[in-house]
Amino acid sequence: MGRFTVIFLILLCAVSLVFSQTTGKISGKVLDADTGEPLPGANVTILGTNMGAAASLEGDYFIINVPPGLYDLRAQYVGFSAVTFTKVNISVNRTTEVSFRLKTAVIEGQEVVIEAPKVQQKKDQTGSIRNVSSQEMNVLPVENTGVVVALQPGVVQGHFRGGRMNETNIMIDGVSVSNGLNRGQMIGVDPDAVQEVEVITGTFSAKYGEAMSGIVNMVTKEGGDRLHGKFEGYLGNYYTSHGDIYMGLKAGEIDRNRDFKFMVDGPIIRNKLSYFVSGRMEDNNNYLNGLRRFNITDEPNYGMFLNETMYDPTTGEYLLNQHTGDSSYVPMDWYTGLNLQGKLTYKAKNVKISGMYLLNQSESQGYSHTNKYKPDGRSRNHSNNNMFTLNLNHFVARNLFYDLKLSYSNSYYGNYVYENPLDLRYIHDRYAANTDYTGFITGGQDKGHYESTTDKYLGRLDLTWQINKNHSIEAGAEGVLYKYDSAYHSILNLYRNTQASNVLYAPEIMPDSSVYTDVYSKKPTQMAFWLSDKMEFDEMVINLGARAEYFDPNTTYPSNYRNPANILQKEDSPEWISTYPKADAKFNVAPRLGLSYALGKTALLRFSYGHFYQYPPHSDMYFNDNYIINPTNYTTTMGNPQVEPEMTVNYEIGLWQELNQYMDLEVALWYKDIYNLSTVNIQTTYNAVRYGLYGNKDYGNARGLELKYKARVAEFFAELNYTLQYTRGNADNPQFTFNRAGNSQDPIPTLIPMPWDQRHTLNMSLGYNRPKWNIAVLGWLGSGSAYTWSPIDQNPLNRVYLLPNNSKKPFSNNFDLKASYDLGAFKDYKIRLTMYVYNLFDHLNENGVNSNTGRTNQAIIRPQDRLGYWSDFSTYEESIYNPQNWSAPRLVKFGIGVVF
Repeated sequence: MGRFTVIFLILLCAVSLVFSQTTGKISGKVLDADTGEPLPGANVTILGTNMGAAASLEGDYFIINVPPGLYDLRAQYVGFSAVTFTKVNISVNRTTEVSFRLKTAVIEGQEVVIEAPKVQQKKDQTGSIRNVSSQEMNVLPVENTGVVVALQPGVVQGHFRGGRMNETNIMIDGVSVSNGLNRGQMIGVDPDAVQEVEVITGTFSAKYGEAMSGIVNMVTKEGGDRLHGKFEGYLGNYYTSHGDIYMGLKAGEIDRNRDFKFMVDGPIIRNKLSYFVSGRMEDNNNYLNGLRRFNITDEPNYGMFLNETMYDPTTGEYLLNQHTGDSSYVPMDWYTGLNLQGKLTYKAKNVKISGMYLLNQSESQGYSHTNKYKPDGRSRNHSNNNMFTLNLNHFVARNLFYDLKLSYSNSYYGNYVYENPLDLRYIHDRYAANTDYTGFITGGQDKGHYESTTDKYLGRLDLTWQINKNHSIEAGAEGVLYKYDSAYHSILNLYRNTQASNVLYAPEIMPDSSVYTDVYSKKPTQMAFWLSDKMEFDEMVINLGARAEYFDPNTTYPSNYRNPANILQKEDSPEWISTYPKADAKFNVAPRLGLSYALGKTALLRFSYGHFYQYPPHSDMYFNDNYIINPTNYTTTMGNPQVEPEMTVNYEIGLWQELNQYMDLEVALWYKDIYNLSTVNIQTTYNAVRYGLYGNKDYGNARGLELKYKARVAEFFAELNYTLQYTRGNADNPQFTFNRAGNSQDPIPTLIPMPWDQRHTLNMSLGYNRPKWNIAVLGWLGSGSAYTWSPIDQNPLNRVYLLPNNSKKPFSNNFDLKASYDLGAFKDYKIRLTMYVYNLFDHLNENGVNSNTGRTNQAIIRPQDRLGYWSDFSTYEESIYNPQNWSAPRLVKFGIGVVF
């Protein structure tokens, strides 16, 4: 805690002025409707809150620190009729312009009520920012925030604008929840608890960092002054015509997937203290089954399958086909999870304090095709994640407030069969056999044991200073302390080096001085400071800033990677010896620029540019911390704490156009260069063993065009977006070049398409929303991503050097539906019936394809391919056709709930 205290004190002492990441701003003018003259001193208030402002001598006003949501905004002036705009939508980090024209009052107390326009000019938008409100998520067939993100233009197969996976920073209430160890998300939040999701797919301002491709910021809900809530329960099952692919699915099993949700919020002390609580429990068997033909202790021997003496002459049954399983269907891709959130919010005149707790717990297994007939004895995934946050928001003056955020996150992940790696229930490795003959494992257990814990302490101080109408100074500071504890063990046989090793077994794990174990504990630190000026003029907005970032891996490294563990000794060569100096701390500065220019009242032109840095997953620095190298070439990789941050240089130009009062269109063109990507370089020891060392070398670039159309007409809404994208690079993952060298292949001499290079992507959402019922459809279409086509030996092209990712998978599409209906209310209580249908048309998308044919269910099978396949329980086709390569079949969920 000492290092975190130092970081926190530095943070508090820094000059920290930043625009809050969980609120927005309202600005505009108050004018005389008849003369156009300003009305200085006119009062503008947000109804139902204590927030407001007075117009200046020029009639200008602004209200900062407004939480996202829909509000009614009223302007009043003595002698004039009040004007109220209803349903004014405020988004995170955005300025919403609302100007008033007041008429002289004919009748005292007269008021004009106007509904805010459906389409509002995004005057301060200098990059590609999309805000999805809770009202929109409630209508759409969306049950996790990841789907909301995936539907945005520029997001293709989870990749933001062509970047590698995990080049985004996930935030909850402006607090990063990214796990530095693996760049994954430490904790999630259920859509029922989210007020708004902000998705930035292009350039972003200096207040955001630790991301090269995008930002996702989820702002959670707060309790209100009235009791609200809902309790819902769902049952789901798969109804498909493709039973030949997905075995074991039964139409009558209506509770194959179970999902229960609740959400309650309300006041504890009205107008002062409120609470928000939500929870979700899932128990999903999903759609991929195995068949328990074999138990883990079965020992069939298919090595003798073609021996004629091994058959019963009467029955013709193979004598060594031992199988004691009960032949029942077993879910192999299942998930159980618990998600809880609690939030307390205290509000005074100028102060808001909130505390939140999040809990995610889950247990799951992924499908393994080789274990299809022996589904037991496989590792399970165990996850337990907690997050505590404390947020203080304080108005110092009408144009000045600060936001202090403190958080602690703990993330545990384990993958194992038994929690104790020395558990006596582990059995001998001889049972895991027969894959060479049948393509399937007929016994045994997984023998890897991995546990990882991440503790993350974060402090962040934000302050907004709206100097005047035109300038908002934005700066800030953040400090983070990580604590990683990671342990991987291969479970070995205690008797492996004895004559009884084929018979006796007891589990054993090796110390960290062996190639069978990788254990480390690390405490890296990072800090960031940023400064920018958001300049808002009548027709132009300029956002100019810079971000400085510091990272200390807080570990040592070997000075001589040709002998990193000092295993090799030579008396007359002292230069062989490695010492272990402290790794260097890294420092970088990233400039950011955004411009927008209003082309009249109905169009906006924008441009943005920036440098964006992100460190590789910290495991790339600490992996194989014992420096032990396997004597076999190309089997060992080693982390390197001297790696530099990866960097993206991003350019974007965009146009927003209002088509009419209900519709708008947005166009964006972008390009980015990606430098210093993580890679595994080849090192050679003094005794000529080749291994991999993480470093920075790979390069990529991406370019694209995005279109987004949005319409709101009465109760109908529609949104269409299209992404045209080209993604190139010399490697699609850090191990790419190293693995090619291990397979005696040359490095790639040019830029090639990445596996997520999908040329055309179209997303759509359509819906009709009435007070008592609604229906909505989501759909996406993709032209197919890249894969590596490999011709068979008889094809003359087999002798031609073909680059990887040289062909495209088939076209894919999917449509989901949600419909709900509210039965008659009893007082304030309603019974709500809801139906979700995922993959509405039961379409099979080919996610994985055969390298010879480019199709999932087609392979070129030659007589010699069947010669080595010996099985009496499966076919050769079954061994090579994996149902996991298809997308999920149609899933129907029915739910009933109480809403109040």
